[in-house]
Amino acid sequence: MSLPNGSKKRPRPRESTGSEKAGADSSPRSANHHKIKILCRVRPFLPQEQADDCIVTADRTIKIVNQRNPDEVFMYHFDACYAATANQCDIFQRNVRPLVDEAYQGLDATIFCYGVTGAGKTHTIQGDNSNPGLIPRTIEYLFANRKMRNKLKYVVSFTYFEIYKEAVFDLLVPRETQNSSGLPIREDANHNIFVPNLTEQSISSYAEFQKYFATACKNRSTASTKLNVASSRSHAVLTVQIHWDDPLKNTTLRGRVHLIDLAGSEDNRRTENGKDRMAESGAINKSLFVLGQVVEALNSGAHRIPYRDSKMTRILQSSLGGRSLGMMIVNVAPGQKFFVDTYNTLNFATKSKQIVNKTQVHE
Repeated sequence: MSLPNGSKKRPRPRESTGSEKAGADSSPRSANHHKIKILCRVRPFLPQEQADDCIVTADRTIKIVNQRNPDEVFMYHFDACYAATANQCDIFQRNVRPLVDEAYQGLDATIFCYGVTGAGKTHTIQGDNSNPGLIPRTIEYLFANRKMRNKLKYVVSFTYFEIYKEAVFDLLVPRETQNSSGLPIREDANHNIFVPNLTEQSISSYAEFQKYFATACKNRSTASTKLNVASSRSHAVLTVQIHWDDPLKNTTLRGRVHLIDLAGSEDNRRTENGKDRMAESGAINKSLFVLGQVVEALNSGAHRIPYRDSKMTRILQSSLGGRSLGMMIVNVAPGQKFFVDTYNTLNFATKSKQIVNKTQVHE
């Protein structure tokens, strides 16, 4: 069983997870029904780590082997699997760019990274100046595409917030200027989930975005732990909004791309967290546990889906069984010491790929 809250459960030996039966099929059931796409990305070994790899990837398949018990072999199939040698550009061009293109059709698209702490989520979604991740590449692509589609009138803006210990904070303004209880989460008459009073920053170029984004990243809650010197202590959600006039349809369309960096589950025995870090990891693990419950409920056809049990799952409501195109990038670490974490992460991803969203055009 997948335990998204970071609990450890010893895997039982078997040759596969049964994911072969489900396959990697993410084709729509009908024109506007789409399964969540699942990508798996393995991070490289860090300089201080022993190179005892337990993971083999090939195209859409990932195999993990317990080096301490070679009979424990597990095979998984997803929409794409990337070895440690994969680069940021390939992942964006092959997988994320097609989703971003859907925003030009008036659709919502959500891409979020999932995995334990130190698995490479923030590197994938955010990156750095020398190796930009999915967020900067998405913005750069939007403005490059804007030049190619110059017959249309575009307005591009973005919001950026974090969920820290179950409170929502705007990352585009300093924390000290905000209420300590954070911002509320609301639902409008059309059942869209939103955060009122967020700063919506208009941008006219990629360079302008970089300026605002760099400042916002400094406002995010991070701290050093034994497993990660710059561990994200919050879930972060960046939403890019595109408004444009379509002369052929004589209407104004709106598309949105949500890029989400989920904080990683943690075992305090391994991170050696102090009191403050333990409180943060407790909130993170609880929200990830609720995420697991939401996935279980959706797959079982339960009458009640517990979206409201966590701020993070409430925000993800439209992306999990809702009206947004969805992609989950599961990040895993390669070493034997992460074997159980990797096993749990991949099992969670296998369950998540069965979720179906029904998309809707925004006019």
